[in-house]
Amino acid sequence: LSSHMRYKAVVSTQSTGDYREALQYCKDNNITKEDGTSFEFGDDIPEAPERKMTDMIGVPILLCRFPKAMKSFYMQPDLKEPIVTESVDLLLPNVGEIIGGSMRIYNEEELYAGFKREGISPENYYWYIDQRKYGTTPHGGYGLGLERYLMWLLNSKNVRETCLYPRTADRCKP
Repeated sequence: LSSHMRYKAVVSTQSTGDYREALQYCKDNNITKEDGTSFEFGDDIPEAPERKMTDMIGVPILLCRFPKAMKSFYMQPDLKEPIVTESVDLLLPNVGEIIGGSMRIYNEEELYAGFKREGISPENYYWYIDQRKYGTTPHGGYGLGLERYLMWLLNSKNVRETCLYPRTADRCKP
């Protein structure tokens, strides 16, 4: 490795926590919303407070079980507590979220309920519904933010430094 790389051994490879535990951590450490109030169940924790929490903890965090109301229509509700989803975000120090994933709804009726909850017309999703109609199994999916992963690898402070075509106020297209 070249001398500019700042990798170090991690004592604990990760921390795993529930969304509710993250809310409590924010309260206990005075990480608040912009208006100074505490985050409550159902609130999305924006990037800056999320990064502050992750930086304070200092190790990668797998944050799980987010409220169903704040997640996508296709995310599987938890069987024991249907108000939360079987979902996870991977948060890295100095970067924030780099991966978001979940188990997917595989039951056609539940999928229609998700469309209705979100006010989405199922017409454009015929192909997605057909996968459930004609057979599927429990499955999951995820998305990786490649530029954010590069931020972590390169110890970069801004995602624009790792984007092929960064956007700025003066440049909105490649």
